Amino acid sequence: MNEEHLLRVNNLTVRFPVKRQGGGLFGKSYLYAVDDISFEIKKGETLAIVGESGSGKTTAALAVARLVAAHEGRVELDGEDFLTLEDAALRKARAKVQFIFQDPYSSLNPRLRAEAIVREPLKSLTQTSKDEMSAIIDRLFEAVGLRPEQQQLFPHQFSGGQRQRIGIARALSTQPELIICDEPVSALDVAVQAQILNLLRKLQQDFGLTYLFISHDLGVVQHMCDTIAVMYMGKIVEYADRLSLFNNPQHPYTKALLSAVPSVDKKRRAQAKRVLIPGDPPDPINPPEGCRFANRCPIAEPNCSKSQPPLRDLSDGHKVACHLV
Repeated sequence: MNEEHLLRVNNLTVRFPVKRQGGGLFGKSYLYAVDDISFEIKKGETLAIVGESGSGKTTAALAVARLVAAHEGRVELDGEDFLTLEDAALRKARAKVQFIFQDPYSSLNPRLRAEAIVREPLKSLTQTSKDEMSAIIDRLFEAVGLRPEQQQLFPHQFSGGQRQRIGIARALSTQPELIICDEPVSALDVAVQAQILNLLRKLQQDFGLTYLFISHDLGVVQHMCDTIAVMYMGKIVEYADRLSLFNNPQHPYTKALLSAVPSVDKKRRAQAKRVLIPGDPPDPINPPEGCRFANRCPIAEPNCSKSQPPLRDLSDGHKVACHLV
């Protein structure tokens, strides 16, 4: 295992059983929400997984955190396969991986005060004493920009941005190495989004954190991430560092996503040509045998529908799954 890498995910697959219409003995089929994906994150860096709704990005993140069961694959955290751990070893590893959820309204227990919400992971995953817990909670409230007296308030007494700050403090409480951010700002106002993103970047520097960042918004990702994986229908279709992806996108799907990102640069706006994606994605329970984007792709050729393109390296780690690139 390369010392540099905190997380290495290999051939991760997540599938959900689906009952076919008509039922019967052989009426079960599977929806492959995540289909054989691999990626890695260096310590202290941020990898974003982007894609439209239904691409499988959140399911991939949940599987990495063992919040949904993986069907196949390895998730190596510090060289240890996280998916095979049990009991005490799993509890110890869980403290290293924490989650910031999309909706700050539904992810906090409305019956608990803010202080108790942040204390919860400390109680269940660590051996910390009560006095130590109080000191940690005081420090975390300060770190996320909340006042000490706000510890005694209930979630409904906070704004959306403040609730997300409580969620961030809760994620930080066990001193994790990896934090999975699942669309952490999509439920917030634009002005508040910028504050939370700046806070996440500052905390990353202060605490040496590694982020797996899930988003459908490439504008947000542009300011947060070192590496980006673009997902479509359970597959990674492009994988590159931020500059390569934004300056030289290769996959037709990535180009379409990037064309929708608004820009304040007048020159760039004038040059930008909006790429529209026609049609609907294919049936995820019965995906095509070829490229999954072929039926919507503006440059598709007959061969694209026959065989699935592998994710291949073009140069310097810029990978793309397309027959025509």
